[in-house]
Amino acid sequence: MKRTVLFCLTGLACVVFLFACEEEETTTLVVEQIDGYQADLPPVPKIPTPNVPETYSDGSYSVHGIRKNVSKTMDTPVTVTAYIANIYQKPVCPEGITCHTLMPHLFLADDPNESMHRRYLRLVGYAQSFKEMEDEQANDEAGKERELPEGVFLPPVIWDWRQGHKYKITASFSRQSGAGFMDTDGLLEYDKHECLDCPTEEEDEAAAKEAAKTK
Repeated sequence: MKRTVLFCLTGLACVVFLFACEEEETTTLVVEQIDGYQADLPPVPKIPTPNVPETYSDGSYSVHGIRKNVSKTMDTPVTVTAYIANIYQKPVCPEGITCHTLMPHLFLADDPNESMHRRYLRLVGYAQSFKEMEDEQANDEAGKERELPEGVFLPPVIWDWRQGHKYKITASFSRQSGAGFMDTDGLLEYDKHECLDCPTEEEDEAAAKEAAKTK
C-alpha cells in the first residue's frame, strides 16, 4: 500500500513539473509602447577631417594622407612631412626603484598642437636607448665621433629632436617595428630626416645670449 501511494505521489509530481514547464514555454513577452516618449541620448560625436592635403607638392605625405592611402603606403618606404607633437621622456624613478622604460620614440601630427592621440603617428628606430642618445649628445657637444671597429657601421643616433617643429622624415611605414613596437594604424621606422623650420646654430646662440640678458 505504501509503495502504491509513493508511486502515485511521484507520478503527480511529474505531471505538475511537466505542466509548469509547458506554462514557461508558452509565456510570451509583451512590450508596451509609450506614446510620445523619446530617449534622451547625446548626439553622435563627429570627428572633423584634418584640414591638410594627403600629399604635398614635393610628394611627401601628411599624417592624414599616409593613413588615407594605407593600401599603397603600408609596408613601404615613405616620406612624411609633419610636426613633432610629443616626445616620449625617460621616466624619473625614485632612488632604489627601477622604472619600466620604453625605447625612445616620438609622435608626429599634422598640427603641432594636436591633442587627439588617435591622430598621432609614432616614429621609432632613431635610437636603441636613452643612454645611447645621451652618449651621442655628449660626443656631439665635445666635437667627437663614435669610434667603431673597421667595417662596422651603425645607424645614426638622433638626440636633438625639437617638439613643435616641422620635419620631413623618410621611414618605413608598417604595423610592427623591428624593435617590437606595434600599432594597428601604422608606425614609422626611422631612416633619415630634415628639420624644415629649426633655427640655425647662430640663431640658437643669439637667442641664448638674449635670454641671458633678461635674467
